Amino acid sequence: MKRTLTAAALATVLAMPAFAQSAPSATPPAGGTTPPAATTTTPSTGAATGGQTFVTSQQSTDWRGSKLIGASVYGPDNASIGEINDVVIAPNGKINAVVVGVGGFLGVGQKDVALPFEGISVTRKPDSAAIDKITVSYTKDQLKEAPTFAYYEPASRSTTGAGSGAMGSGSATKPMGGTTAPKP
Repeated sequence: MKRTLTAAALATVLAMPAFAQSAPSATPPAGGTTPPAATTTTPSTGAATGGQTFVTSQQSTDWRGSKLIGASVYGPDNASIGEINDVVIAPNGKINAVVVGVGGFLGVGQKDVALPFEGISVTRKPDSAAIDKITVSYTKDQLKEAPTFAYYEPASRSTTGAGSGAMGSGSATKPMGGTTAPKP
């Protein structure tokens, strides 16, 4: 479930730059006014509807998050290093890093290391949408010594003792309708 949601979020974020694309503005004519910009589309990149551009197909250089997450990563010596557990995406839609699970056995003793997306090399199987291999320039030992990646955790609010909330304080609460019944 977590991988499916992450893959869906990744696919959405990867499509965001295409939504932000706009046609280049034309040079103003001699009259000094700029004609309205026309939306340019190609069948492989997108279609315009109501002033918005939608991605209509995946390019051969694009990677799907569902294919990246769970894929094995190999070092320069062709030794398996681990697998991609997650993808870190910036607000601008750029993939900042891939989180690779390193070390351990069947997830026990494993730690997460974030690698810059530019630091991985992904190759596609010939005539296929499947990933052939993901390689990095780091060895397994280098990644075992790398700092552990820490996911963002918002500060938690703590409560002190019983009765700090409205339910346990003995205070009267209003009915859900927002009005109180008249007193007899």
